[in-house]
Amino acid sequence: LWVHETMRVFYDRLIDDKDRTWLVDAVKACVKDIFKESFDAVFEHLANNGRGGAKVSEEDLRSLLFGDFLRPDLEVEERFYEEVKVIDTMYSIVEKAVEEYNSTHKTKMNLVVFRYVLEHLSRICRILRLPGGNALLVGVGGSGRQSLTRLAAAMANYDVHQPEITKNYGVYEFREDCKKVMKMSGAQNKPTVFLLTDSQIKDERFLEDIDSLLNTGEVPNLFPADERGEIMEAVAGQAAASQTDGDKNADFGPLALFQFFVNRVRDNLHIVLAFSPIGDAFRSRLRQFPSLINCCTLDWFQAWPEDALERVAKKFLEQVDIKDSEKDACVDIVKHFHTTTQRLSEKFYSKLQRYNYVTPTSYLQAISGFKMLITQKQNEIMAAKRRYVKGLDQLAFAEQQVGKMRTELEALQPQLQESAKQTAAMLVDIEIQSRQAGQTREVVVAEEAVVNAKAIDANKLKEECEHDLSAAMPALEAAINALDTLKPADITEIRTMQQPPSTVRKVLASVCVLTNRQPDRKHDPNNPGKKIIDYWAPAKKALGEMDFINQLKTFDKDHIAPEVMKKLREEYLTDADLEPKRVMQASVAAHGLILFVRAMDVYDRIAKEVAPKKAKLEEVDKEVRELEATLTEKRSQLAQVESRLKRLQNDLDSAQKRKAQLEFEVDLCAKKLVRAQKLIGGLGGEKSRWTLAAENLQKIYDNLLGDVLVSSGVIGYLGAFTSAFRDEATQ
Repeated sequence: LWVHETMRVFYDRLIDDKDRTWLVDAVKACVKDIFKESFDAVFEHLANNGRGGAKVSEEDLRSLLFGDFLRPDLEVEERFYEEVKVIDTMYSIVEKAVEEYNSTHKTKMNLVVFRYVLEHLSRICRILRLPGGNALLVGVGGSGRQSLTRLAAAMANYDVHQPEITKNYGVYEFREDCKKVMKMSGAQNKPTVFLLTDSQIKDERFLEDIDSLLNTGEVPNLFPADERGEIMEAVAGQAAASQTDGDKNADFGPLALFQFFVNRVRDNLHIVLAFSPIGDAFRSRLRQFPSLINCCTLDWFQAWPEDALERVAKKFLEQVDIKDSEKDACVDIVKHFHTTTQRLSEKFYSKLQRYNYVTPTSYLQAISGFKMLITQKQNEIMAAKRRYVKGLDQLAFAEQQVGKMRTELEALQPQLQESAKQTAAMLVDIEIQSRQAGQTREVVVAEEAVVNAKAIDANKLKEECEHDLSAAMPALEAAINALDTLKPADITEIRTMQQPPSTVRKVLASVCVLTNRQPDRKHDPNNPGKKIIDYWAPAKKALGEMDFINQLKTFDKDHIAPEVMKKLREEYLTDADLEPKRVMQASVAAHGLILFVRAMDVYDRIAKEVAPKKAKLEEVDKEVRELEATLTEKRSQLAQVESRLKRLQNDLDSAQKRKAQLEFEVDLCAKKLVRAQKLIGGLGGEKSRWTLAAENLQKIYDNLLGDVLVSSGVIGYLGAFTSAFRDEATQ
């Protein structure tokens, strides 16, 4: 711990290698003479990569690191200031801290962690954790001073404030920033880092205020009376709480309260100045403002060691799409650029008395330029090559297509000829089928005319029959109506007559004859040896039937036997007693029955007259049905012919479309063949030129890695040199 603190207090201030070596030797002597310990034995874990058994050199002491950041899970106040015994542990802690920083800040930190970073990070962390600790970080641009300060503050949970320099930024704005950080650290009791770079010092009066802050913790006359009052009001309670119990003499006057505020500022405000040693401004500022040296812990950011250069280069090249062996070679070459440019700068100064500073920024510019250019140029060259290759592929494809089109054309010609033959044959077949269909259609039309004529005749006969029969319908309907008027009592009256009148007997006898009911035969009372016909008993029996009247209504009037009608007409209907008026006088029921019998007579007479017409009608209907059956068959034949004709027509249409498509394909193929032959003929000379151009681009692509490396090195390092020195460096 003593050696580490000695190195931080004294060693970090030295810039001359001889002075540093002398200090290390003095420390070794003190350890031996005062602590009575062997320096190499105490620090053997630092030598020979921790394997011991070797002398501890000044370079080995770079690994002697202390800090309170090894236990980041603890609160800041609970952490221990302890030695970093395993450097890999600190690597993982710092990398995790970088991840946390990037996840909580808008501005991301692209920080590559290597031992150089760990050394300076531990020094800055040590300074910030000291009450009133201020730092003067001296180094060239790109050495990581600002990034490490921000990371160290984040690891300690400190706030960082850095002026935002604008075009109109001046003393007033700077003092407002000073007020802000003083209030944060003094009134709010927040540990605060005030980060300021030499490029942000637009006015030397900025340093006057910084000098006052470093010396006294305040800037004279910075706060007007009202703001001082606000500050004293803000710290009054904190000042009272900080006094020990029972201290009755405590002073809480305005001066004491403001002094309490100033003391807080001195403890909590950590001013970190990031200056570059290049130029006269640095020396003059240190002479003019000695507090920059006296009140700050110095940390010189020396040139990056070789391991730092290598680690940064590898980190930047991780995402570059090249082989690992090529990445390793690129790292070695960029390191070579950096070291050789340093020697070239010395030669440049010795010959021309002109300075050129080789900074980490140059190194980062060279790597970043390579990273950007290699991808850009790879894409450009491959895009150009692809254009030529695509053109060659198109030519090859055209040549291939010419052969295919010739083969296709040869295959299409026979198909076209065959299609033409099929179409012609179909046309002949359709013509034949059309003639057959026409003939069949003529037959059908003629037969339809015959059938229609016969149907007209049949309709006429039917109308005549219906007209003739309609003459009998009134009488028949009157008889049916008369039957409807008969009541069961009327029937019962006749049936129960013991001595019915002869008129009634005759009426019932006529009904029995009409309905073909057989009479009884019995002896004639006037002549016992003779039998007579008697219809009274069958008539009474018929009258006793429940559906007698209904039987008469449904009587089959169209099929009455001729002998029945003859007997009725000869024996009954000519009888004067059977006149309806006389019968009405004898019996109402008998009157209805005689009307029915006479209606049957009228109907039968007319039906007999109509019978020949009906027979003729049946004959004509039969003939019409036969003709219609023949016509239906002819129509079916016609439908079949027309269906076949339609199919043939559809086949013809398809064949014609196929033929037209084949003709189109043949024509298109021929045109394509002509165009392809013209294309090949026109670009035949370009094929060799394009092939050569594609090969040359591939060679350029193969050598691109080295070309881009050299270009990036020239851009990053050789801008300040004359052409002669540039030629020397590139050779």
